[in-house]
Amino acid sequence: MSVHTSPRVRQCGITAELLTLTTLDDVVYIDSHVLETPAVTGRTAEQWARTIMEDVPEEVRARLRAAWAGIELDLTPGAPETVAGWRITFSAPDCLLLRADSGLGFHGELALEIRDGVVALSTFVAMRGTRAPDVWFSVVPGHLAFVRSLLERAGSTEPAAS
Repeated sequence: MSVHTSPRVRQCGITAELLTLTTLDDVVYIDSHVLETPAVTGRTAEQWARTIMEDVPEEVRARLRAAWAGIELDLTPGAPETVAGWRITFSAPDCLLLRADSGLGFHGELALEIRDGVVALSTFVAMRGTRAPDVWFSVVPGHLAFVRSLLERAGSTEPAAS
């Protein structure tokens, strides 16, 4: 009899090592989540990113697009060297860095790492301008819940193609 282990997602602390992943200056917001699942191996960081952000039901895709439009992210879906419209700025089998800028004055990076048997997804935000903090910090609770749900869903799916 086999035992099925569900994927587990948890928010984790910020470390000095985590800060080395971002290329942004003056980061004012960071969060990091890890997905613990037996399916970690066998997928690259880019495959995991595509599973998390692209290989989702249309309802989830529409929620992602609406959330990103609400914070005016400049995305180019379907363009080469992007994942869900986020620009790939660094790619290695075990690490991927994505970037999107907002018309509201902030810049975001998503870092996806495969390490120690987990998939780690971290968000970094730097801000310029007076409207950016009010807008970003008002969406943080929804952002955290959405990231968690995306990771939980991705942990129980098959790999995406690169």
